[in-house]
Amino acid sequence: MDHFQKLLWDLGEVIKLPLHVDKNNACKILLNETLEVQLEMDTDEKQLLLIAFISEIPPGRFRENVLKEALKANNLDHTQGLFAYFEQENYLILQKYLQADLLSGQKLAEYLEPFIIEAEEWRTALAAGLSVPSKYKNPTIM
Repeated sequence: MDHFQKLLWDLGEVIKLPLHVDKNNACKILLNETLEVQLEMDTDEKQLLLIAFISEIPPGRFRENVLKEALKANNLDHTQGLFAYFEQENYLILQKYLQADLLSGQKLAEYLEPFIIEAEEWRTALAAGLSVPSKYKNPTIM
């Protein structure tokens, strides 16, 4: 059995959701019909990549402000991941690499929870027309 599929099964048992590798060698999880999280293993199965597709950001000043704030957030000392812009779909994403051989289903669930919370905070802020969640307006909070 492939390591990635075993990890997904173990994670699925923890979160009570059947998970499997799709035809693209990834696993997508849709949370509350609003946030998509994708898990995929690199080709040599050493790193697991978590990607949260936060929100589409249309061209214009708002996108510029969001990307500027996301770059600032990348510079802060937080461990939830790094923000990036997925140009093909005009999406702000949050991504994080994890060392695969150190993961279990339980450990992956522990990494996923704050990762998803961070992505959801950004998704909610952008949906409200804000370029950054309020906690980033005062970086000393983190």
